Amino acid sequence: MKKHTSYIIHHTLVIASMLLISSCSFLDINVENQLPAAAVDYTNTSDMYSPVVGVYAKLRFPGCHWINQMLWTGRDEDMTSGRTDDQAEALLYSYRGGYQNPNSFWGLRNVWVTLYDIIRTSNSALQSLDEYAQYITDHNSQDYADYLQYQGEIKCMRAWAYFMMVTSFGPCPLLTDNDQQDYTRSTVEHVCDYVIADLEASIPHMTAAYPGEMPHQGAFTKYTAEALAARFAMLKGDWQKMQDLTADIIGSSKFELASSTNDDYYNLFKIPGKLCRESLMEVQVTDYGQQSGDYIGVDQWFVCQGGEVRSADKTINIAGWKFCRFNPNFVAWADERGEKARREVSFLVGGETLRNGWKVALTKKVIFNAKAYIPYEQMTGSATEFGRNNNVRLLRYAEVLLMNAEASFRLGNTDATFLNQVRARAGLAPVAALTEDIILDERRIELSAEWGLHYVDLVRTGRAAQVLNQESLTRDYAPGQWTEDKKYWPVPGEVLAELPELANEPK
Repeated sequence: MKKHTSYIIHHTLVIASMLLISSCSFLDINVENQLPAAAVDYTNTSDMYSPVVGVYAKLRFPGCHWINQMLWTGRDEDMTSGRTDDQAEALLYSYRGGYQNPNSFWGLRNVWVTLYDIIRTSNSALQSLDEYAQYITDHNSQDYADYLQYQGEIKCMRAWAYFMMVTSFGPCPLLTDNDQQDYTRSTVEHVCDYVIADLEASIPHMTAAYPGEMPHQGAFTKYTAEALAARFAMLKGDWQKMQDLTADIIGSSKFELASSTNDDYYNLFKIPGKLCRESLMEVQVTDYGQQSGDYIGVDQWFVCQGGEVRSADKTINIAGWKFCRFNPNFVAWADERGEKARREVSFLVGGETLRNGWKVALTKKVIFNAKAYIPYEQMTGSATEFGRNNNVRLLRYAEVLLMNAEASFRLGNTDATFLNQVRARAGLAPVAALTEDIILDERRIELSAEWGLHYVDLVRTGRAAQVLNQESLTRDYAPGQWTEDKKYWPVPGEVLAELPELANEPK
């Protein structure tokens, strides 16, 4: 086995000498550092959560690397990079660059390496948990119940990484063992089957709670695992499984949509919305209430997407790198639908004034992702880093409702109750019955700029060529169009050179 892939990643972040706060308590647990396994006292089960925290640290960063987000959100017709002066090669993966999809861009390799970093760290952490479990003789004890719960949390993070892998690169290696020597890719269906079975093995043993009420607040739960499994069932077209999994989440009454009758919906992606009852999966961040000093963050994930927002007197700016921009045609489509609540939550439109009196810089043709923005009054002290101290939302209850609606429709039921709950929150009138167009349009606007899910929808429903090759889409950076062979990114060239077996036919 090649040296660069054989080592076991233990847990790379040591969080020490930090203040405790209740909202992010599990962040404060010291994790195992890069120590040989023999140095860990596995008889001390009070330390059993340490390897779990190590995986959460990987999910936070490099999992939330800015270039990954830039590439994922740039794949559909609704968003692309607005810059040609920096990271211009990223445009070649979007409509502006005609979906050239070169295998040489450093960002493409970063996506691959980032996701397998999470997967391999997960594998190592599960091994560590098994070592602890050898010293738990009573399988009816709380220690053993914790062991099973912690396994599930790790599997959720590994599943998220695999979902991003198969929707980005298609067939990919299944790493069931960090020391395995066969890196032949598995088919998308095989990966889906593996992850669903892996999650279903843990779901009965995980806590039936929403993450905000977990002892380690924000930890992933039974319902996180079910929602992730439902995503894989969606990729497979296993509508009955998708319906069953999402129905259990809905029936739990643990989750609810953030209300639009107060500021809850406005704050859904902002500081007050952290770990609310719409959240099934979040990457947690904290600055410990301090403007400087200890900070557990996601590097430049928010900054990359940020535009520029100025105070009414123009004395204070909150500015990002201005990479991720919405297509004005998408915002015009949303306006035609009568979107008002979701418009404010989703879009920062150049030249417009926000509810706090601050103004978005540039012109109305420059539109940024409001889901990455927090207003100045929610920031700590006088901090002005775009999105600082905000959590990253990975999976929401709104998506669960829409997955259930689609599963029901595919199974022959056109009842729109759950989809209409999402529409009602957005201030839109109910629809009489479900259609594929209605479902996909609702997913498009509700999940905009969230992990490339709209692109995934276009591919899985066979609509990609029709939508992504519209004449109205400006290909101003390079010629070319989307074709079926471009639905997935190529294996990064450097990775393929290191592991030539990745060129084998998937199994």
